[in-house]
Amino acid sequence: MHSFIKFLSEGFGNNEAGVYHEILVGKHLSNGKHMHDPKGRPGESSKDAHDKLEKAAKAHGGDALVKDHQEKAKVAAEDIKRQVKKAGHTIKHVHWTSKPGDVERVTGVKSSQKEDPSDIMVTTHKGKQIGISLKVSKKTSKVPASSLGQTSGGRKAARLGTAHKKAIADRHKGLATTSNKQSRKDWAKENPKAHADIKASNKKFLGDVAKKQARELNARIRVGHVDHVIDHMRQVMHAKSTPMQSKGHDHIKHTTWRSSKGVQTKSANPGKDHEHIFAAIRKEPHKLKITHTAGGSVNFHHNGKKVVTQSHKFDSQSDPLSTLKSAGHIA
Repeated sequence: MHSFIKFLSEGFGNNEAGVYHEILVGKHLSNGKHMHDPKGRPGESSKDAHDKLEKAAKAHGGDALVKDHQEKAKVAAEDIKRQVKKAGHTIKHVHWTSKPGDVERVTGVKSSQKEDPSDIMVTTHKGKQIGISLKVSKKTSKVPASSLGQTSGGRKAARLGTAHKKAIADRHKGLATTSNKQSRKDWAKENPKAHADIKASNKKFLGDVAKKQARELNARIRVGHVDHVIDHMRQVMHAKSTPMQSKGHDHIKHTTWRSSKGVQTKSANPGKDHEHIFAAIRKEPHKLKITHTAGGSVNFHHNGKKVVTQSHKFDSQSDPLSTLKSAGHIA
């Protein structure tokens, strides 16, 4: 899922590249036509967004950047077509479903973006619907599996985050003159020594959060709360079936990147691919160990093998009072 309301004023970053990839893949899957827009959907059409994003991409990186995105999208679409054909289906039409409520508008199945992150929805001639979460990267397939808020850092994370912000504000009284994120960023630029002190505090804070969370999760394992830990791992790995899948339809996560061998793709079914791991953990919970690093990472190991990492970070390093968040990275 992406936000693209203000991309022209913010250049062409990762968010804009992701949206552009969605639109181009959908266009290739639709034989060169723009995707259908969900009925009743507010905002830009896929065609309007395509035209603006292509203009922004060209302004940012010239024809070479546009060509790179088009090539990646074409390879991704061909791979998706092969998978659909292998399952005995052909594509009837494709909808752009990256806004809240789009999946329900297209399928009638109620789901939040957290429950179903499908960027596009493929409908086959047999009536099967396949939600696809599209990821694109410059050079690696290791894209985050999840993006989580402050509360995912453990039961103490929100309280610790509030206390950390207060300590920074108390130590740097000049922040009291700021009123929003941009003014805080401006203050940081004008006070580089103070900002360096805040960054150092942030680094230590991330390590403390990771340490406390690892301690909490290991304690839950010891007292038999294994399902709680597995539920948390599911969030970090985004390893849950979508409401659409419970209705007999399907969902895949599709990643595209470029290597020395050319454009590469891989697919995953987050709701099914990791069930054997969770079953093994339930059977032998004592083999699940959770460690932490001073840099703010929480690592989940089963039977000596790393399964997933939850990396704590701040929403923005340039904002002195940024909020804690985290991302999941499957090993």
